[in-house]
This record gives sequence, structure tokens and C-alpha cells, in this order.
Amino acid sequence: MPELIKGSGCIKQLQQTGWNILKEQVSLPVAVIKQDKIKKNAKWMADFTAKHNMLLAPHGKTTMSTDLFKMQLDAGAWGMTLATVPQVISAFEAGITRVIMANQLVGKFHFDQIGKWLESSAIEFYCFADSIDNLIDIGEFFAERNLSVNILLEVGIKGGRCGLRSAKEISSLVATCEQFPNLKLMGIAFYEGVIGGENPAQQVKVFVDEVSSLAKKLQVQNRYNTKKPIITGAGSAWYDIVAKTLYDNTCSDNFDIILRPGCYLIHDTGIYQQAQQAIITRSQVACDITGELENSLSIWAYVLSIPEPGLAIIGMGKRDVAFDAGFPTAELIYSIKTGQLSKVNNGFKIEKIMDQHCMLRYPDEQTLRVGDMMNFSTSHPCLTFDKWRQIGVVEGKWVITKTVSTQF
Repeated sequence: MPELIKGSGCIKQLQQTGWNILKEQVSLPVAVIKQDKIKKNAKWMADFTAKHNMLLAPHGKTTMSTDLFKMQLDAGAWGMTLATVPQVISAFEAGITRVIMANQLVGKFHFDQIGKWLESSAIEFYCFADSIDNLIDIGEFFAERNLSVNILLEVGIKGGRCGLRSAKEISSLVATCEQFPNLKLMGIAFYEGVIGGENPAQQVKVFVDEVSSLAKKLQVQNRYNTKKPIITGAGSAWYDIVAKTLYDNTCSDNFDIILRPGCYLIHDTGIYQQAQQAIITRSQVACDITGELENSLSIWAYVLSIPEPGLAIIGMGKRDVAFDAGFPTAELIYSIKTGQLSKVNNGFKIEKIMDQHCMLRYPDEQTLRVGDMMNFSTSHPCLTFDKWRQIGVVEGKWVITKTVSTQF
């Protein structure tokens, strides 16, 4: 690794005393997460799933940091969810042995990569399927290697993303799976996050009810290759409705229910904070859990220029922070001249974002100077993490004590 990459400082100093952001011991911009908050967030979601007698397989695509995957597993997660074969392999290489690939396994190169791990390691791997052609391809390829693959039948909605749409399609897929002894039908999968329109909460409940009925029907018909099959769903916006509906349908008695939210660990001050507030309004279980999910991620950046009154150009842009679900929000200012750290008052707003710059409007009464440092919270943590090869971990007063790497 080069001596200096984005968001880093002197490695020897990190190992000895850490990087003090406010003492300018690290290159800005820098992305950081607060250790205490991610630990609390991990415990909060573990408590939520436990109260519903369910399991947790967090979606790792949010952070793509195997360091954080291990922390989530240590906090009680059953396994990890990932989206692509390279992501899955990254997890396996880090010693994580139980993975749901919440996607279709397509292509011989990908078959070969998964096959090598199935041959050589004691891993537990599941993939989604919604196509007869895909099942035949998987069945034939892995039969030649005398390997079994765990299949989760994916159910979808009309106009949505992947997933079977009709009872006839579902019946045909199950029958195809049964033609290959090496394909093990282990359960049902779905993703409710694509549901929108009027009254989406009710639509999510209806959809999950339908999935519950299907899962039970297949169990009565003895179509699964396991005594306790899986039902898995739930992103970060509707996991409370998914959990309550499956719980009310007594699915936990005969199924392993696995929830797959990803953003809870990092959280934000934007779209997922809004979603979580709606969950708190709907869910008594969420209300009863001690504490709440808190944003753990922020970006520190310099004021680069003040070309006109009330306009500051910040050294942070599209290469550094998410902007698809709202611009970053100014939280703190550190004055290089006075050494004072203060909270941002109303009137600060990012109006435009470019590759390496943000244009920040601020009130006339606020004093800013070039070289001051500002802290920003974000919306949609997945896209911010995607822009960093390493993230600083903060303990105490803005001192980075270690970093976590990402494997995007």
C-alpha cells in the first residue's frame, strides 16, 4: 500500500498514538465511523431479531468491509448476505463461512469460483434462483463435479426486480430443482424493498403474507431438502413489517427466518434515518429496545476557498461522499485559528456538488476562513463507503485509532 492514500496519514503514528484529525495528522477529506455507535447499532439489530425469534444475515454490500462483517458476526449474526460472486469470495477469503448470495448465480466462471470453495472448504453457501434455464445450468455444472448447491427460490412482484411472479412458475421451478439431486431446495427468498406507490406498508404486508402461504404449502408437500427450511427477506426500510408478518404467521415455528438489512450498522441522517423513524412509529418491538440506531459515519473536509461572501468551497465531492439520496449535511466546524469546535447552526446548505468540491452556502453571521475543517453527515451510507479503500475508526475526541479496509 502506498505511504499516502486518500484519508490516511503516517502509518507509524497511527500504530503508536493514532491520527488526531483536529491536529491535522491525516489527509482530508477523510471518512470516519464511530466505534461506540457501530457497536450499539449492531446490538440494537441483534436484539430486534432475537425478540422475533429470528436470525440475522446483514447485507454486506453496504460496507464491503470484512473487518465489519466479523464484528457483525461477533455481535450474533447468523451469517452474511452478499450480492455478487466477487463479494462472496472476499468473505470466504476472510474466513467467513456462511453466506447467502441474494442474487442469481449465473455464468460458468462464477460457477467455477464457487465450486472451488465448495470443494476445498467447509462453507455454507446459498444462492437465489428464479429461472428454469439457470437451474439447469447450475445443476449440470455442479453435477459434473459431484457438488451440491443450496437453492433459495426467489419470489418477486409484478413490475419489481428478480423473482418468480406466478404459482405456475413456482411449481415449474420446484419441479426442475427436483430433477437434479445435487440442487438442494433450502427455502424461499424475497425482497420487498421494490414495493412503492400508495400505502406501501400494507402492500409489503400482503406480499409477505403471500410468501408465508407459499412457504408453508411447499413444506406440507415435502418439497424442501431440509427439515427446517429458510424464509429470508427484509431490507433496511421495511424489516419491521417483514418480521411482524412472519412472526404473526407463526413461521418461526417451522422455518428459520433470516432478515437481511444492511444499512443499520452504519445508518445515516438521511433516507435511512427517515425509514427508521417510520419503523419506530409502526413497531412496538422497535420502541421497546433500549437505545436507537444512530448515524456513525461522517466526512471531515477542509474549507478550500471563500470566493464570495456566504459561499465556501469545501474539499469534498462526488469522489468522496454519496449524493444520490440528498447532499451531505454540515454538522461541525473546527476553527484552525481559535482551536474551537462548534456545532453548525441553521443556514448551512450544500447547493452543488462536483467531483472534488462542494459549494456550501452559510449565514452572514458565521465566521469561516480557508483552512477551517468541517464535519458532514451523509445520506445512503452504501455509496459513501463505495468511494473509500479505507475508513478511519474513531474512538474518543476525533482520534482515528485504526482503519477498516473495504473490498469493493
